[in-house]
This record gives sequence, C-alpha cells and structure tokens, in this order.
Amino acid sequence: MSRFQLDLSNEQMLAQKLDEIYDELGFQCVRIDNLEQQYQGIDIILKHDGINYAIDEKAQLHYLNKDLPTFTFELSYKNQNRDLRSGWLFDEHKLTEYYFLITGIEARTPITTSTDFKSLKITSVNRQKLIDLLESDCDLNESKLAKYDSELRSNRAFGKEPINELNASTEGALYHTEHLAEQPINIQLRLEFLIRSGVGKRIWPV
Repeated sequence: MSRFQLDLSNEQMLAQKLDEIYDELGFQCVRIDNLEQQYQGIDIILKHDGINYAIDEKAQLHYLNKDLPTFTFELSYKNQNRDLRSGWLFDEHKLTEYYFLITGIEARTPITTSTDFKSLKITSVNRQKLIDLLESDCDLNESKLAKYDSELRSNRAFGKEPINELNASTEGALYHTEHLAEQPINIQLRLEFLIRSGVGKRIWPV
C-alpha cells in the first residue's frame, strides 16, 4: 500500500471513529462528499440545538501515539508549479466556521478498523474568534503575517521562528517546513493558549 493509500485509509477509519464520538456527544453529523464544499473548508456539517455548523476537521494523523501541545494554521504554501498560494487560515473563499483539531491520537497500528483508535482529543476552535484574537490581542493581522511570511521565504529560514508578538513558550511562533513539497509556513499555536483565550474549547474527552 502506498503512503497516499495508507493516509486515505487512516483518514476513513478516523472519520468513522469521529462519527461515533459526535453521536455520543448528541451531535447530528453529515459528512460532505461534494468537492466544491470540501474546497470551501467544510468536511462535515454538525447540527446542535437546531443550528448547523460548518466544520473543518484537522487531524494530526502523522503524529500517531504522540500528544503534541501545539497545532499549526496554514499561512502560505507552494503549489505543484512552485507558485506561492495563500494558506487556508485567511482564505476568503473558505466557509469554515469551526476547526475541530484532532490531537493526541493513540492507536494500534496498522489501523484497519475504527476500533483501533484507543483515544484522542478534539479541540473546537472558532475560526473568526481566532482571527480576531490574532489581530486585536496579538497585533498579528493578515497583512503583518504576510510580511513575516515573505521575510522567512526570502531568507530561506526553516524551522521554528519566534516573533515578538507571541510568547514562544506559552503562546506560539511561526514555522516554515522544509521537508514537505509545499514548504508551508504556518502559525504554530499552543492548544492551551487557544483554550485560555476563549477561542478554543476541549469537547472530547468530556
């Protein structure tokens, strides 16, 4: 099985596990298979208390059996033609209302069924509140982050890059990834910072 096929299989098994969790939480969940809606940043529609929410699921499946304290939000990347593109965080075409960050995924490997997932965490992050937090509390609007982004790419600075607006130990930093073909630049934020700021909420385990 190729790496792509393996990733796809793991994603499908994780989706089944997540659907079981959503049901236990009392959510009505509809998975989106329409490519246009998926490109708009909608993996699932959750209905809760009569209201529909557009959710983009982001899972750390490449970090199985590790519990990372951070999550990365994409600022920019390079496409197959090596052209620079805006990342999904500030993409005005995305209709995402909430990110569900799936972290701390413990599983038996190889993953063949949803029962191979032993435990995981789900942190719900309100997209607009996150953008507002960065802009108003951290003085990091889209324009300023784009300037940092440009400087990192010009300097070919890879890895973690602390910035003055964020406490690198308790809040976050920028991160330029070299080993991926897309060479994305992300803003890497600590989950506890998001929860403490009222932007994120741990919804699983309850």
